[in-house]
Amino acid sequence: MEEILFRAAAYLCMIALGAVLKRVRVLGQDDFHTLSKVMLNITLPCAIVYNVARVDLEISLLAVTALSVGIGVGMVFLGAGLARLFGKKDEMAFDAVNFSGFNIGNFCMPFVQSFLPSIGVLAISLFDTGNSLICNGGSRAVGAVIQQRRRGGKADLPASLRTIGRTLLHSTPFMTYMVMLAVAILHVPVPAPVLSIAELGAQANPFVAMLMIGVGFKLSLSGEGLSHAVRLLVIRYALAFLLAAGVYCLLPFALEVRQALVLAVLSPIASANPPYTAALGEDYPLSCTVNSISMLLSIALLTGALLVML
Repeated sequence: MEEILFRAAAYLCMIALGAVLKRVRVLGQDDFHTLSKVMLNITLPCAIVYNVARVDLEISLLAVTALSVGIGVGMVFLGAGLARLFGKKDEMAFDAVNFSGFNIGNFCMPFVQSFLPSIGVLAISLFDTGNSLICNGGSRAVGAVIQQRRRGGKADLPASLRTIGRTLLHSTPFMTYMVMLAVAILHVPVPAPVLSIAELGAQANPFVAMLMIGVGFKLSLSGEGLSHAVRLLVIRYALAFLLAAGVYCLLPFALEVRQALVLAVLSPIASANPPYTAALGEDYPLSCTVNSISMLLSIALLTGALLVML
């Protein structure tokens, strides 16, 4: 119990350090993008390689990827549908993007690395493979279709699908997942020197991820934006609790896999959502604020879940 609390406190300190360094202008927005590139292209792929290579993949676990795709697609359309239900048709595109996706790689993965065995890291990697379809363009494509229909135009679905495909092909974590899944399925051994290098990057991933989160942390709420953020977050986390209970109690997987999936569904909203929101011309500051609040909530929830499960 103490180890979990100390590690969670350490992560909070890393996030606070990033926020303080930005506040005193030691780090800035350009550094956030640099840290993001380091994490996405170096430390996270290293963590994926190191942990997946050390586990024998059971084909039945590929169902985790299918599950994450189903959850991701459902959340995109649920976000848009709830906005419509609440009479906020002009917010449907925003909610389709900002209600969906999970911040696995640079938030949940460090927790799983620290507290669960390699099979748990494999499970979270499989979940993130499906989640990548949403976080790397899927939600943005749906948001664009909603906007086009709202304006009376014809939705260009093939162009949206091509955009998703190009984005995935240029996503280093997603391609690393694909390569390592093939390696695991075919039982191809990873050379020891490669594993040694990957281990160094994997160990650095939690620090880089949390420092990056701190540098990118933003809060700016007032008036109608506050009610919109509260509505979105309350429904999102109510659904997360239901999903956590479902994956833990109902899925026929090993305990460590179910524990990893609980952490996955309690993760924050995807970090790619603010840039997608900006690209769609929606409320970018509100998206950043919702994303930041989501991170604070998920730190508490992941810590609490670990205390209960371990």
